[in-house]
Amino acid sequence: MCPAFRLDGSRFTGYDRVRFNKELSVIIAIPSDAPGGLDAPISEHFGHCAAFTLVQVADGQVGEVKVVANGAHEQGGCMAPVRMLKTLSVDALVSGGMGMRPLAGFQSVGISVHFKEDARTVREGVQLFIDGKCRAFGKADTCGGGGDHCGGHGHDHEEPERPPIEGKADVRSGRVITLDFVLKNTEGRVMDSSKDSGPMRYLQGSGVIASLEKAIEGLEAGGQVTVHLGPAECFGERDEGRVIDVPLDRLPPDLEVGDTLSAQDRSGRPIRFTVTEVGPDTARLDGNHPLAGQAVVFDLTVRKVEAALPEELASLPKH
Repeated sequence: MCPAFRLDGSRFTGYDRVRFNKELSVIIAIPSDAPGGLDAPISEHFGHCAAFTLVQVADGQVGEVKVVANGAHEQGGCMAPVRMLKTLSVDALVSGGMGMRPLAGFQSVGISVHFKEDARTVREGVQLFIDGKCRAFGKADTCGGGGDHCGGHGHDHEEPERPPIEGKADVRSGRVITLDFVLKNTEGRVMDSSKDSGPMRYLQGSGVIASLEKAIEGLEAGGQVTVHLGPAECFGERDEGRVIDVPLDRLPPDLEVGDTLSAQDRSGRPIRFTVTEVGPDTARLDGNHPLAGQAVVFDLTVRKVEAALPEELASLPKH
């Protein structure tokens, strides 16, 4: 990635041509009807959607778009999608309906929730969000006027009936996989787990967790594997050239350590920074992922292997 600025020794140059904004780059999740994507209809209730369409927005422009299958509420109930979307680094949810409990759950993990207004498709919902026309989701917008349930419009969430698997029920492309996981560093310190974040549930072959898919190929329910991933396979190598010192007069006011800022490279792609130090005249910004340069270890257990529905198979990448 070629930045629109450069670092000469310890001196940051080119800042007069770069604009830094708080929360410039965000990931928006929108509950979608199958097969998901920008042109998919917005599902009227997040708990009943076939998928979540994740859209990266940087400086008012639509970037990367991903589709993630919505898992069943088999563990964690209404909070399962909350944990899943938090794991996927979602910043905001645009929705048409949900119960009070999941609304509080999203708010507790720092995901802002917005009402979809009159948007009918994911594309329209994203544009309304960019235009600042999606108001904050309030108690009056919840199903049943603030009830604690997560089912909407008078019925509970039901997992669609899936066809039986013919032959060996192993992990292979085109099957829906539920995984338990423990993520550790090489010293054995646990950094995340399905116990805290909920299980992974995804469509094998979709590339959502490409670095792990090959390792579990062929396993059946109950199968276990430990996967060691180098930095290049996971969060990338650390690049000290992405650590920069910027004069405070080029940055937003009231800056604090831990704030997230974004700029753009020469191609218009967003670069996200974390504020690591704030001095009298400058602030230090780190453009590396927090886990960049670190090798990690995944302990994986296949909990369930299911047949995919036709609309889910339609979302697989075409080769």
